[in-house]
Amino acid sequence: MPNFREKLFSAGKPIIIGIAGDSGSGKTTYSNGIRRLIGIDMVQTITMDGYHRENRQQRKASGRLPLDPEVNNLELFFQHLKQLKNGMPIELPIYNHQSGDFGKPVTFTPGPIVIIEGLHALYPEFDDFYDFKIFVDPSRDVKWEWKYQRDVEARHHNKDELYQEMLARETAYKRWIDFQKTNANAIIKIKPSTLSEFARYESINKLPSECYRVELIMEPTSEKSESEIMHFDMPSLFTAEGEPFLIASVPSLYWGKKMSVIHIDGSIAESTISGLEKNIFQITNIPVEEMLKFMPKAMEHEALTGVQLAQLLIGWRFLEIVNSKLTIK
Repeated sequence: MPNFREKLFSAGKPIIIGIAGDSGSGKTTYSNGIRRLIGIDMVQTITMDGYHRENRQQRKASGRLPLDPEVNNLELFFQHLKQLKNGMPIELPIYNHQSGDFGKPVTFTPGPIVIIEGLHALYPEFDDFYDFKIFVDPSRDVKWEWKYQRDVEARHHNKDELYQEMLARETAYKRWIDFQKTNANAIIKIKPSTLSEFARYESINKLPSECYRVELIMEPTSEKSESEIMHFDMPSLFTAEGEPFLIASVPSLYWGKKMSVIHIDGSIAESTISGLEKNIFQITNIPVEEMLKFMPKAMEHEALTGVQLAQLLIGWRFLEIVNSKLTIK
């Protein structure tokens, strides 16, 4: 009987995931998480930056922001998305973030899974082309921190110019980007950790600097898993050596839809998620050790942060959905 990866290769048409959010919000973090779960040979990523109508210098002259849908060739993107869904190649436009200019288009032939990352990826007109939709929604403080790290430290943008641009982006974000989360299958809210507030009087085990509080809002599953998703070693909770963490699940209404809201904070011991790892391995046949090789900081602490655990939870939910579709076929 063919396994999950063999089913994907023989499906004929790609599974398409849309990931939307602001620039620097962490979209690539979650596309990389899915890539690790399924295998880097199975997953391709398209960033929508190539569909901008203006390069960096033109935007400076016009004063327009790429968050404005009118400054993007969404008509061309719609046609390309339609072709990709039918398994057809496209001439993918390219934007170079180092030079701030466009490069020569490249031929892109879709494989088993295609991830679309972009500011406008989850606009309503694209909805029918997606099998799974994710919106990444960090808090203002986290977004500004990550944006500075990426654009100033990695891309060497001017710090003062970036600050002014980020101020201008805030209204544009609310007007043209934020609403997309209302139609996503999974929304990831990321905030500074608040775990220290639960200590009396001082937390003994310090958290890694990259720890954040994650609020994961996901459509609930109707299937019953044969094994536990999480396994908690209850005796370890009463020792002083355990990893400090918080996790809570609250069924909720979110924009009129029933959703599961999962709160994660702190550092989750790898042994705690053995059930989740088992479920993932049963579907993909990829050992979780192979996935975590790409998370060196997590392996160093023998634990996962909330952001990394959210990657696994979203990946597991996506795998369930895709595996169900492939089984029906």
